[in-house]
Amino acid sequence: MFRTLQRIIPPIIVLILATLGALDIQLPGLKYSDTQLISAMLALIAIDAFVDRVDSSRAVERELGKIHQRLTVSDSSGIRFAQRIEQEKIEDLIGSARKTLWIAGPSNDGIVQRLEEIRDRLQHGVQVRILMVDPTDELIEWYGRHAVGPTYRLSDPAGRTRAKVRLEDNRDRLIELKDVVGGTYEMRVLERIMWFGFIVIDAGERDQRMDVQVYMYKRSADTAPILRLNSSSDAKWWQIFMEQYELYWAEARNVVE
Repeated sequence: MFRTLQRIIPPIIVLILATLGALDIQLPGLKYSDTQLISAMLALIAIDAFVDRVDSSRAVERELGKIHQRLTVSDSSGIRFAQRIEQEKIEDLIGSARKTLWIAGPSNDGIVQRLEEIRDRLQHGVQVRILMVDPTDELIEWYGRHAVGPTYRLSDPAGRTRAKVRLEDNRDRLIELKDVVGGTYEMRVLERIMWFGFIVIDAGERDQRMDVQVYMYKRSADTAPILRLNSSSDAKWWQIFMEQYELYWAEARNVVE
């Protein structure tokens, strides 16, 4: 029997078991044979081995979970329909910026509602860029020929006048962010129609991200598809849209001194 034990457990355990068996240990009212003691020790060893295996299994499971999470993030691209007023999404994106926060959109209505979050990022040293269209009469009329939706009524002169006032107010409120102490702030306006909106997080960093909203002809911006791009798994599309953003930015006029 002990020859078998020597093959499956360390020799020191064999010595302990043999000693305990020879002692024929007794407690008041109880008597344990060497076989019972050996069985008990083997049971303890088995439990200990089981616990070790469970811990190892959990460690492996945690590592697999981390790998799955990384793979999920790296393959997180895709087109989904979203609403422009989806403030939780915008707030999460803005709050996640650590190095850079680049935002571009025709009106930036949703962004204006997140001024406090942008101020917070600036105070934490984040580089912020804001881009929107220049609210000229001509440009708003051009948008009226292409865009539809509940936010702006651009089909008549009165609607275009209200839209211009609102965009001018958005522009002025965004310009005021220049006074926030911390990171760097730039704002420009583009005298062209913007067919895409952008939120670029931490450009140039390893975990950089980009949301692109595609504005479609005679379709409401509230149902415009959003492409969430990863620079690794979507390298080609990332490059295409980054070049488009940079072209917008390069041709825009600076409004912050």
